[in-house]
Amino acid sequence: MATRAQETLTGVVEQQGDMTPEDRFIEEQIEWLKAHKAETGASFTDIASWTGIAHGTVSNLLGKGYAGNRKRYADIIANYRQTLSAQSELVADLPEKPGYFETPTSSAIMTYLQWAQRGRLVLIVTGAGLGKTQTAQNFLRDNHNSFMATMTPSSSGIMTMQQRVLRALGEKQAVGSPAHLSDMICDKVRNLRHAVLIIDEAQHLSIKALDEIRGWQDETGVGIALMGNERVQQSIYGISRAADFAQIFSRIGLSLIRPRAVEGDAEALAAAWGITDAAMVAFVRDMVSKPGALRGATFALEVAHLMAVTQGTAVTLQHLRNAWKQNTRTVQ
Repeated sequence: MATRAQETLTGVVEQQGDMTPEDRFIEEQIEWLKAHKAETGASFTDIASWTGIAHGTVSNLLGKGYAGNRKRYADIIANYRQTLSAQSELVADLPEKPGYFETPTSSAIMTYLQWAQRGRLVLIVTGAGLGKTQTAQNFLRDNHNSFMATMTPSSSGIMTMQQRVLRALGEKQAVGSPAHLSDMICDKVRNLRHAVLIIDEAQHLSIKALDEIRGWQDETGVGIALMGNERVQQSIYGISRAADFAQIFSRIGLSLIRPRAVEGDAEALAAAWGITDAAMVAFVRDMVSKPGALRGATFALEVAHLMAVTQGTAVTLQHLRNAWKQNTRTVQ
């Protein structure tokens, strides 16, 4: 079935009998972009971002007219169209990347998040690439009154942390003193049934910011899950001996500490990609055992399938080996 852009382009071509080839080319590109904008529901800002053409120029090209070098922008539009076409063909041949799938590690994380729903403070620490964020996102989809705020180095302090949490709670006007912001957070979660606040990448938070979060749990009983890498574990367990911050350590009901993949994680990844060959499953297991775990192995699986598609074959063990070498930047 023809898209709106294709139908529009056909109509334009039929009206171009007296144009020069260059003028015809320019009009075709501009009319296609008009139809593409309408078909996708994109704004002028979107089109500018996608094509690399300045916002003002896009609105003139597609609106009241542009008196400058239209050929230049027609070439840019044509390149953008070619990119879309190439990507469309590639995606059609590549297998769909698996979404969330259960692994022994993700199942354990789910259990700890469910425990947090009971109004508990839990700590979830995993090595990189074991799927804690994706598991938490799946938990958010399936559980009412669950929220996730992701921390970064710039949100390590109390106020910046509070602002990220308020944004996750749907508050766009997070202004005021730290005390006021904490009051706002507590008011939002106080009477929510089985509410869980997930703090992802919690290793970026200062000790005082962590203690502020602990205060919300004390005041409202909201469930809180602190998720991160081994640095958040070091922060919390390192301050357990300090009287000023012993409250955080003593409030943690359960701690999941999983620095690396466990048996079954790699097999679940292979199954999600439809890999059943014993040698290939063994190689996936080896990839998952390395730093980066499931994430690194997933990148390699994507590249392996891309290699196979370009060669017109099914993915093989050699594709996996070559993709892993490329992923780890070693010499092939």
